[in-house]
Formats: sequence, structure tokens, C-alpha cells
Amino acid sequence: MDAPDDLPVQLARLAREESAPLRSALDLVHAALAQRSGVRRAEVLAHEGSEVVVVARAGEPGPVPGECAVVPLRHGGAEMGLLHLHGGHPEDVEPAVRAVVGHHLAVALRDVAAAREQAELHRVTDAVRRLFEEGARVSSVEAAGRLLAAVTADVLGTERTAVMLVDPDTRVTHVLGIGLPEGLEQQLAASLVGRLARDSPAWRRATAAGGPEVVDDVATAPVRPGGFVQTLGVRSYVSLPLMSAEGLVGTALCGDVTRRRTWTAADRALAERFALQGAVVVDNARLRELDRAHLRQLEHRAFHDQLTGLPNRAALLGCLGDALDPVTGDGRVALLLIDLDGFKRVNDTLGHHTGDVLLQQVADRLRELLPAGATAARLGGDELAVALPGPATAHAADLARAVHERLGQPYGIEGRAVRTGASIGIAHAPRHATEVTGLLRAADEAMYRAKRAGGGPRTAP
Repeated sequence: MDAPDDLPVQLARLAREESAPLRSALDLVHAALAQRSGVRRAEVLAHEGSEVVVVARAGEPGPVPGECAVVPLRHGGAEMGLLHLHGGHPEDVEPAVRAVVGHHLAVALRDVAAAREQAELHRVTDAVRRLFEEGARVSSVEAAGRLLAAVTADVLGTERTAVMLVDPDTRVTHVLGIGLPEGLEQQLAASLVGRLARDSPAWRRATAAGGPEVVDDVATAPVRPGGFVQTLGVRSYVSLPLMSAEGLVGTALCGDVTRRRTWTAADRALAERFALQGAVVVDNARLRELDRAHLRQLEHRAFHDQLTGLPNRAALLGCLGDALDPVTGDGRVALLLIDLDGFKRVNDTLGHHTGDVLLQQVADRLRELLPAGATAARLGGDELAVALPGPATAHAADLARAVHERLGQPYGIEGRAVRTGASIGIAHAPRHATEVTGLLRAADEAMYRAKRAGGGPRTAP
């Protein structure tokens, strides 16, 4: 190899040729100093969090007897790390050589630190992107909570993460975990869901702090025996309050069970960031759930009778249309139109409230009698209907007789026995009609013939 005096030139050339020359530069330094002063091992140390660790090593492994010289690695007035020289006579290395070596290794160490910072930035940015991209697609608050737990555990590198979500009254609605032993999530949920989170000391601390709670050692923290933290079994943790515009929507607790961890300022900054962004994801999922529930309610109202809960005329027409459509049905459907006999008398003598209760009980009896696939509907007033599509059409007459008998039995309303009868018209497709309007007309005519005959079922001719 080149003479040791050429070391500065070789280090400068290496810096130009390699983007991250720390290991190569250390190999070069060790070889030169081994020749010059008998150095047997060279190590570069730097801070990682609160610890000083070896980031590169050249020379002999294992213990090396003899002296150890320490060379500070400084760049731009800041100490980037230390160079340890073991064995031989490192004290004989000239100050000028130490200065050159220290400078080049400090620059290489700076590049390593910059690369790590860049990689960490990319890692966190990717996690944020994942949180928002997947969070925009989740269909429930529970799914949003699980996503937040997974991403937070990944970013902070914790062994266990649990997310507790609450409703506006701070009553716990979900407990979700990542990395938990089998059964622990269910145990947490069983003990916490339905309880008020504000009764928990950890929750109150999170609310008062307005930011993450960082605990290096659970043994020194004021945790409640048998509470959330203790049940989770962590030795060190970060608790992230999930704050939305409406207040606290939950907490995410991330921790380790196999070690006590000293949380850094960078860890706290990450926790603060994901607390804010996680709350947005959970809050948006909650709003989407509310929107879907509202849409389902509107849809239900559009196709159901508000008094009886039965499908309404629009729903019945849709059912008949589907059965008669050559794509969605086979063209076979039976329609029973039902008119209550004596309903006006009940309204006039006992009041509209009794009439409403009577209609609700009639609807309940119809539901009891319906075969699979049949649809009962209230068309308005005291007029109801049953549609039996496909093979069920064969049982239309038997069902009509059962409905007539059941609806004719007394109803108990506020201590009174109330009676009513039923006139039922039956029409079949395709025998009586092949489209909805004709089928309704045929069943209506049959129902009026039944009414004129004193009630009961009658099939269209």
C-alpha cells in the first residue's frame, strides 16, 4: 500500500469517489495507523438517541490489550462522534495525522447521520402517507383505530400498541391492539368498553397535558392497578391523546414489554405529530359512519311506512317490478291486497291512537305469517299487501286463508278487546297480468268482490 504519509491524499480521494465512505475510510485509517503505530483496532462511536454506540469497526475483533486513544471527530465546530484506537502505541500518532483523520471521519460520519436523517424522514413521510391514504378508505371508526395502531407501532418501533376510542360522552366504544398476546385485546375490551374514560387516571393526565405523555419506567408512573396501562403489560410507554375539533376522541398507547426505553425528543415529536394526524383520521371515519347511517335512515324512510315499519307502496312496486322483469325475476308473482273490515269504526269509536296501535299489531301478525322471500307492505290507510314471487305463488291461497283467520282474532289494546276482519284479493302473474299495473288492478277487483261478499279471500277470475 501507499506510505502512511499519503493518508490525507487517500482519504480525500475516497471522499470524492464514494457517497458514504465511513467504513472504507476507517479501513484505510486502521491500515495506515497499524503500520505506523501498531494500532490493532479502530472504532467510530456516535450518539444514537441517549446511547453511544459503535457505528463502524476495523481491525481485530474481541478484547485488545494495551492503550486506547480517543480522537474527537468534529465538523463545523460540532462533535460528530469519537474515534477509539486500541492496541499498539496510538499515543505516537502525530497531532497532524490525528487532525486529518478526525476531519475526514467526522465528514463521513456527518454523511452517515444525514443519510439516516433522510431515511428517517422518508420513513415517517411514508407512514403519514399510509395513514391518510388508507385512512381515507376505511369504512368504520374501528378500522381507523386499527390502522392508527399499526402505523404508530411501526413508526415508534414499539412492541405493543393499543387504541381506545370514545363517544362524545367519553364512554369507551372500542379497544383495538397491535402486537398483543392472544386474548388480551378481548380482555381489555371486556373491562373498558361501555365505561367512562374520564374515570381513568391515564385519560385525565392525557386531557390535562394536551399532548403525549412519555413514561420511561412504568414503576415510577401513577398508573391504576388493573387499569389500561397495567393490563397492557408495558414497562415504558408513550400515550398519545387523539384530539379532534370536538375534543378528545381517544388515546393511543404505545410501549415495550421486554425493555425499559428512554424516549427521545424525536420520539416525542413523532408522537405529537401522529396524535394530531391520527385524530383527524379517526374523526373523519366517525363522520363517514354518521353520513352512512344518515343515508341508510333516509333510504329506510323512503321505502318504509313510519307507523308500522312495513315496506311502503314504493317498495312493493319495486318488488313486483323485479319479479316481472325478465332479467331479475322469472315472471311469476302472486299479489294479496288486504283491506281491514271495520277499521273506520275502530277509529270513530275508540280514537285514532287505537287505530294506529291496531295497524301496528296487524303488521306484526303479517310478519309472523310471511314465508321466506315474501314481502308485506302498507299501501296507506288500512290497505296492506303481500307479494309472493317465484315458487311461493303456489301458496298464495293458503297464505290468504291464514291471514284472514289471524287478522280476525281479537287484539288487546289498552285493556280492550278490539276486533276487525279482512277482505283479501288475490291475483297471479302471468295468469291475470304480465305487468305491475294490471296485477294491482286484478287484485283490487278481487278484493272488492271479497268485501261485497262479507270478507275473506277471493282470487281474481
